Amino acid sequence: MMLLSIALVQWLHILAGVVWFGGMVLFEFVIWPTLLRRPARESRAVYEALERPAGLVFASAGPATVLLGLLRGTWLGQIRSLAVLTGTAYGHTFLTALLLTAGLIAFGAVTRRKLPARVWNGDDYQPGAARFIGRNGVIEVLLMVMIVACMVAMRFGL
Repeated sequence: MMLLSIALVQWLHILAGVVWFGGMVLFEFVIWPTLLRRPARESRAVYEALERPAGLVFASAGPATVLLGLLRGTWLGQIRSLAVLTGTAYGHTFLTALLLTAGLIAFGAVTRRKLPARVWNGDDYQPGAARFIGRNGVIEVLLMVMIVACMVAMRFGL
């Protein structure tokens, strides 16, 4: 029964992470560049149409990834004590992944809150809008790549 629980939680954790990371990559490398090539009024209308459904996906996939990762690493994994968390390579990697994830979530929340005002000014783009989107996208993707690197390292006991 424990093996089934581990497999199910691991599979759901990976699935949620793929949705979260894949959605992020889609937005940063496909949707935003496409929107920024369109007139500002049109791009804002498309963004506003996408914001709610995409937000629901991210608001589900992100927390699901985190919760399932915590379950997989603690209740169904190696992190059963503070000594393991702070005294082993696996624990250090787990903690690093957790801190990077908290940073990614905080960065994303701050960015999303000020995004419309930093991109649009009525029917025009704000100066530096593309730079703002590009910089934030690179930061988010790099953080996610570092988190995935931690997941791979933990698979090998590191």
